[in-house]
Amino acid sequence: MKFSGKWIDIVKKSVRFLIQFSIIGYLLYQLYEIGLSEILDSLPRIPLFYFLYFVIYFSLPLAEVFIYKIKWPISFKDSLPVFIQKKVLNTDVVGYSGEVYLYLWAKKYFGVPAKEIFIFIKDNNVLSSLASGIVTIFLLIFFISKGYINISDYIGEINRLGWLLIIVGVLVAGGLVYRFRKAIISLNKSDSLKIFSLHAGRIIFINVIQILQWHVARPDIAIPVWFTFSAVQILASRIPFLPSTDALFVTVALEMSGMVSVPKEALVGILTANLILKRILNVVSYLISRFFAKKNELTPTEEEIDFNKHT
Repeated sequence: MKFSGKWIDIVKKSVRFLIQFSIIGYLLYQLYEIGLSEILDSLPRIPLFYFLYFVIYFSLPLAEVFIYKIKWPISFKDSLPVFIQKKVLNTDVVGYSGEVYLYLWAKKYFGVPAKEIFIFIKDNNVLSSLASGIVTIFLLIFFISKGYINISDYIGEINRLGWLLIIVGVLVAGGLVYRFRKAIISLNKSDSLKIFSLHAGRIIFINVIQILQWHVARPDIAIPVWFTFSAVQILASRIPFLPSTDALFVTVALEMSGMVSVPKEALVGILTANLILKRILNVVSYLISRFFAKKNELTPTEEEIDFNKHT
């Protein structure tokens, strides 16, 4: 039995609708699970707190527009909704599902070999992970050296041999990445450095703004506490294939409250406020970005876009 093109289109549209409906439904379910009425009293009342979160939330899709423009001929108007959807899929559905969506969109938008699109997305993720790992290490070293984090409080006393093994392990890992960089990353040095710098700069910027946001909400809590939580958040955000890493971070942070001598009640309002804000923004931004993405969804011809001149 053969199906006509009309029926195939109907099936495709139905599948897309079901996927979108499932995503939105899942996000709304998470909003319900948080229990807004129970924590409203503990939410921060300072407008700057919420403004800073907007800056944090949209920093990634905005940065990715400039990152992907390095190799792709994309416009800000057409690509920003796509990167917002990518963020929502990665944060609240499953890790790297956003990359799959971006791959399918780019393959349709550019009409170029799928391998080229896949390789660039892969290279960008490798550079993002590398930047995150290196920045995390340097931030941890900075926090520890400045006394913001007392590492022995969490993992016990580390002798000189232990530190030596950690340093050697980091150097060996870095050496292996450099040795096999051509097999891992296909981009040239110039583009790799640009993308790495954009990711590193964004990560540092976000962590500074995040610590400032927490401090604005609860200035009575010592700054070193926020540095500690910032380090934990960085590590939690790098766990692959795990939806809602922010929820994991909140859970871990509340469990750590006793270690840093901060009552859980002092953290609930701040941490859950960000959790709620993310869920609300995910639902709203996903719906709005879907509308604009569909409105501006085009498949350029070869005359309209010369992909090769951007590679």
